Amino acid sequence: MGMKFDTSEKGLQTLFKPYQAALMEHIWELNNPERAGITSGPAYEFLKDHPDSKSRAAVIFFLNDMVEEGVLECEERTGKGGYHRVYYPKMNRKQFAHHVVETIADKLNEVFPEA
Repeated sequence: MGMKFDTSEKGLQTLFKPYQAALMEHIWELNNPERAGITSGPAYEFLKDHPDSKSRAAVIFFLNDMVEEGVLECEERTGKGGYHRVYYPKMNRKQFAHHVVETIADKLNEVFPEA
């Protein structure tokens, strides 16, 4: 996947689409101070009234991309209808900020080693 950095945006929207930024903020809020976690159903419901809302599949793809990126972690649980992934932050917002800065700096150093 990989993050995309858009210098024309502000806040988390420099890295995420508006609905994705809202969902990440929501997940961080849910997990302070407890690890409440979220499944795709409540994540989709949270975004249902968001002006930039997307399909449930788009929400699931984003959550799974964040797991691959190392921002979220998940565990599988059984429940009504089969298995469900419960997503938790792997890093808090401050740790995420450090992760982003390091990732971007490393990439810039790779692209422009002479700088």
